[in-house]
Amino acid sequence: KPRAMLWTRRAGMTARARMVVGLCAGLFLGFTLASWLVVQRADPPRGGSLGTRAGCRRDPTAAELLSSGAGDPGGPASTPKRESAGPERGKNLVYVGVMTAKKYLDSRAVAAYETWQRHLPGKVEFYSAYDPDVYSHQGFSRVNIPGVDDSYPPQKKSFLMLKYMHDHYLDQYEWFMRADDDVYIKGDKLEKFLRGVNSTRPLFIGQTGLGNSEEFGRLSLDPGENFCMGGPGMIMSRETLRRMVPNISWCLKHLYTTHEDVEIGRCIRKFSGVSCTWAYESQQLFFNDYNSDKKGRIENLHTTGVQRAITMHPNKHPPYQYRLHNYLLSQRMHVLRQRTINMHREVKVMSQLLLEDATGTDAELGDVPSLMHFIPRETAEVLTWQYLNNRQVYAAKDSQPRQGIPKALRAGLDDIVMQMMEMINRHSRTRGRIIDYKDIQYGYWRVNPMYGAEYVLDLLLLYRKHKGKKINVPVRRHAYLQQAFSQIEFMEEETISQPDRATQGNVQKHHLADKSRTADNSVETETVHFIVPLVGRLQTLKQFLENFERTCLRTKEKVKLLIVLFKSRHKLEDQSSEIQRLVGRYQDKYPSAYLRILFVAGEFSRGLGLELGVSQFTNTSLLFFCDVDLVFQQSLLQRIRTKTILGQQAYYPIVFSQYDSSVVHQNSSVSIRNNFLLTKDTGYWRSYGFGIVSLYAADFIRVGQFDTSIQGWGMEDVDLFNKFVHSNIKTFRVEDPGVVHVFHAVTCDPHLEEKQYQMCLGTKAGTYGSTARLSKLWLDRHPQRPDDSR
Repeated sequence: KPRAMLWTRRAGMTARARMVVGLCAGLFLGFTLASWLVVQRADPPRGGSLGTRAGCRRDPTAAELLSSGAGDPGGPASTPKRESAGPERGKNLVYVGVMTAKKYLDSRAVAAYETWQRHLPGKVEFYSAYDPDVYSHQGFSRVNIPGVDDSYPPQKKSFLMLKYMHDHYLDQYEWFMRADDDVYIKGDKLEKFLRGVNSTRPLFIGQTGLGNSEEFGRLSLDPGENFCMGGPGMIMSRETLRRMVPNISWCLKHLYTTHEDVEIGRCIRKFSGVSCTWAYESQQLFFNDYNSDKKGRIENLHTTGVQRAITMHPNKHPPYQYRLHNYLLSQRMHVLRQRTINMHREVKVMSQLLLEDATGTDAELGDVPSLMHFIPRETAEVLTWQYLNNRQVYAAKDSQPRQGIPKALRAGLDDIVMQMMEMINRHSRTRGRIIDYKDIQYGYWRVNPMYGAEYVLDLLLLYRKHKGKKINVPVRRHAYLQQAFSQIEFMEEETISQPDRATQGNVQKHHLADKSRTADNSVETETVHFIVPLVGRLQTLKQFLENFERTCLRTKEKVKLLIVLFKSRHKLEDQSSEIQRLVGRYQDKYPSAYLRILFVAGEFSRGLGLELGVSQFTNTSLLFFCDVDLVFQQSLLQRIRTKTILGQQAYYPIVFSQYDSSVVHQNSSVSIRNNFLLTKDTGYWRSYGFGIVSLYAADFIRVGQFDTSIQGWGMEDVDLFNKFVHSNIKTFRVEDPGVVHVFHAVTCDPHLEEKQYQMCLGTKAGTYGSTARLSKLWLDRHPQRPDDSR
């Protein structure tokens, strides 16, 4: 029995050994046979190749190109010889062929090479018509396509470009992309997108096109057929290119339109069996910003379309390509800074769990976002909020309480709202809904100097559900946001000595002088014609003439003064005779001066008065439309002469308007007689005032003059400014410290038209004092009680 058991055990071991040896032998023979078959299939037949690199000697003809394997439909797919020099390991994901022209090699092609090409996970080559005398820019690879030119439409050029990709790179890359030279491609997003798609299947990816409104139904597309638009780029898998290219000759003989992207899509659909993807996301991933104005550039960068896109088209002007690249790099820096801040916060949390105190930058940057980091101990320490809506911002401490949203703040708002919407819609696909941003109803904004910018926004959103029962519902939500500061950066600047600083100042002054309106010395002595419309207001006129005498008459400036005087309706209130005697005394004192009064009967109309004043001078006269409430310095006259250009430019100085002195200097020893004390507490820059302007009479007549049908307060100056804006004469606006609007009480006639009346009330409210001063006065008169719970 022991022997029988031993024999049986040995027999079982021998059977198992035979099985293992057989299995190993089978695997070895199978792999050997498979390797032999693969090698035989990959051995390409000899044949002509498409195109040449810049600098190669042999240039095959177009007939050779089409005959080398590009047979009839349904014929065998030949595999020409490929180049052995492939890209670096890990960089063989996508090959991008950029279709350009010889005239754009030094502009658009260079811009593409110096921006997005460097960040692409693969190889980029630029295709243009054959020219042996044109060589590539430093570093970028250019392919000459023989037998074609750069004329439009480029059907043959596009098909032969795809054939070149097939003949030289089919086995080296998983994906192939045909792009224009005015497209921008985000390499990181393209790689992330393509890594998640099966490249072994025949796929054709891009922005789906059916033709514009004029072409719809005229592109010979059957129902349900489409094409990938060529502008934002079309992507093909290796299998798609392998099936389509051998049949290019047939496709070129059966063209139905002049659009090469339509014909490429038709050829791919026939021989590869696939159409351009119908995915809704492709409209956003392949961004095509063709507006009705056809400017050919992407101007607004702070949009979700720019953020979500993989490719963006068009940017036909290289400066806009560099601008877009710079913006995307800055966004990348923001993302990296945010990651750094998140790590500081995590370190601080871990330190608290370890019962340790965070130190250094971890303590400074590790605080979680909050609007209550700083708690003031008294009124002076309060960080004031600025109110804003979708058009304006109301600042508590600014010299101009109400103003348009500055560009920097607008860009910051756009960016932070865009980031917030990205966070909200991060899981929109799985939840079957998406929320779109529409507008800012209102909000508050401030800068906390220790932590960053803080926002409280009331947003108008649109909730769109696309799974199940589709609904679109407008909603409003409050958002509490904080843009945290990152670590402080110190920058070293070269110390400039005093002589060098003086030299730089002289160079700058010389440069500015060269940029002034003309080199003619007569400009500095040109006569400025003051036109002042007036009704009554004798005391205010006395103040104006005192300043005019001090600034112009005593200094013998070349000026003329014309007062257009409207007589008051009530004889008891009429001050015409007193005004006439006052002006006469100045005329007697300065006999050579031009001081005149033009009497006008009827209701006061500022526009009509100024027009009558203009009629007293020649068309080449330099005019200054002035109000009797103004005081000015001699420097204003020089700016009027240099900034006003006949037939080209009108000068609209932004005037500093004083607040009510009884509010500004309440309980203060500051002298109120200094009209040129320009601070945020004494007044504000009247950014929305257009009544004060210097221009030439000929330009005033050319744009259409005033609308004299406007009666009463305001509106006629805004109408004239709009006429200049819509003309070919530019307007030059700048804050001018040489002219001040002296405070006077504003009276608004309730019989004015509603729009004029509201404008008048707005101006009246803005003249009392700064927002900070008024709020302090209110707090002083309404002190908070200790038991006040509010």
